[in-house]
Amino acid sequence: MAIIVNKKEKRRNIALACQELLLEHGIDNITISQIAKTAGVGKGTVYEYFENKEDIVFEIITTFVVEYEKRFEEISTSDLATREKLFRFFNLLFENETARRHLVIYKEFLAISMVHEIPEMLRFSEEIQAKFVKFLHQILQEGIGRGVLQEGIEDYTHTMMLFGTGLVVDSRLGIYEIGKEIECFLDMIFMFKQGGAS
Repeated sequence: MAIIVNKKEKRRNIALACQELLLEHGIDNITISQIAKTAGVGKGTVYEYFENKEDIVFEIITTFVVEYEKRFEEISTSDLATREKLFRFFNLLFENETARRHLVIYKEFLAISMVHEIPEMLRFSEEIQAKFVKFLHQILQEGIGRGVLQEGIEDYTHTMMLFGTGLVVDSRLGIYEIGKEIECFLDMIFMFKQGGAS
């Protein structure tokens, strides 16, 4: 009897096996031979499941996004105070060593999608953004309902997402204390409710 291979699972397993290699060397400094050896498969198998190295990064990010989507949903639907939800929302990609390692690969993905303008990757980025905007909007709406955020603040959801994107991009500089920057940003948002800004 022939062995049935779950192609989606096999693709994901090959990609995830290459995480450490990618983190250590970066996409530009690894070869398909190294990828195949690390994943314990032949070069032909790598090409059977992936068009190129960039496609492997895309698969890794797709796997991470599913995981982070669940986490964002947990945050947005939790009983935490609005400010704590917002802090956790923006800090999620920086909260621990695992998250920071995922962030390194996410930056590779961003670089590839911006430089090569691969339609599938750009579309995927838009879909991710839309999901995360939805979670952020939900937190803001709840904060308005609780009376801790100014009505109309939800109109700035996309602007707030740009702050989050800026954190991701600038975190590579290593000159910012991410938690401190998020707290300053939240101080500014909550200042509107207190009448401290016009």
